[in-house]
Amino acid sequence: MKLKIITLHSIYNPGSVFQAYALQHYLLKEGYDVEIIDYRPPYSTIGKNKIKGYLRKILFFKNEMKVKRKYEKFIKDTMFLTASRYHSFNDLVKFDFNADIYIAGSDQLWNMDYDCGRDLSYYLEFIGGKKKISYATSIGKKIIPNDELNLIASRIQDFSMISVREESNSCVLSDKLQRKVSWVCDPVFLLSADDYKGMTSRLIKGKYVVVYLSGKSDLLNCIVNDIKNKTGFEVVLIGGNRTRCVCDMHVKDLGPYDFLSLILHAEIVISSSFHATAFSLIFNKKFGVILPEKNGERIESMLNLCRLTSHIISNERNITVIYEDINHLEINKKLEKFIAASKNILLQGIEE
Repeated sequence: MKLKIITLHSIYNPGSVFQAYALQHYLLKEGYDVEIIDYRPPYSTIGKNKIKGYLRKILFFKNEMKVKRKYEKFIKDTMFLTASRYHSFNDLVKFDFNADIYIAGSDQLWNMDYDCGRDLSYYLEFIGGKKKISYATSIGKKIIPNDELNLIASRIQDFSMISVREESNSCVLSDKLQRKVSWVCDPVFLLSADDYKGMTSRLIKGKYVVVYLSGKSDLLNCIVNDIKNKTGFEVVLIGGNRTRCVCDMHVKDLGPYDFLSLILHAEIVISSSFHATAFSLIFNKKFGVILPEKNGERIESMLNLCRLTSHIISNERNITVIYEDINHLEINKKLEKFIAASKNILLQGIEE
């Protein structure tokens, strides 16, 4: 059976490439013929704020090029893409992909705060008369304005199976569509820790803490100072061009392999990132989360499942949680049950 996936596979962000990689490779293991549609609309390389996106490319040109090379190497080495590349919805409409089933993949494809959420391509509207399903697609927020919810519902009502990454999105869409919309795990959980460990090599000797934040946080320096005073571990800031906290090392040219390695070998992970938190769970790490100002629902949903919402750091009193031992044996049992159910939903969606 031939499957085609459309998702955010080529954004230079660890979560985007790993969720695409994981979904494809899980389905390949299950024996399917799977390609990712190499869809790269112009907005995908700039970001939400176009002015800031262009300025970043100019001001940090050398580092941006290093990052680009690392991501393109990862995509080339690990993903199976369509032979042709597409840049617009009209490009997709003109092409016959000759697949049995089309999958709208994970990440925030349906979040209308971003360009992708308004792009008909990610609702598979370029497909005529073929089976469509979604796997772990995200709207990215708990409160969805009615006009957005109505538009999303109208665009996915012809999907034969719909699954989403956040529990609240599942409830809202089920109620709106008057049909089952399943809550499933992010694709990165479909593969095992060993699958990822085989892709890494240790980059830093000695004990260190990884910090990966997508935005500013007043709490961050308090956390870093606490870590330095209590442990003496090195603090390694990863990603971004601007130094957001006092650190011993800032890895600016962060690529996918770097991301995996630095989390795998860290003593503690501090992040505002869904996927940094996901890999902290996969690799059984101690961790703390600073929720982002927007789109924190996906992290809360995952931590609530694991009964680990106490690891959300909202003030200085919560910092001590990052040093606490986590009963990973118990957490892994909860995750394994959810992952098994998610796999079953995906495979049934394909086969039925």
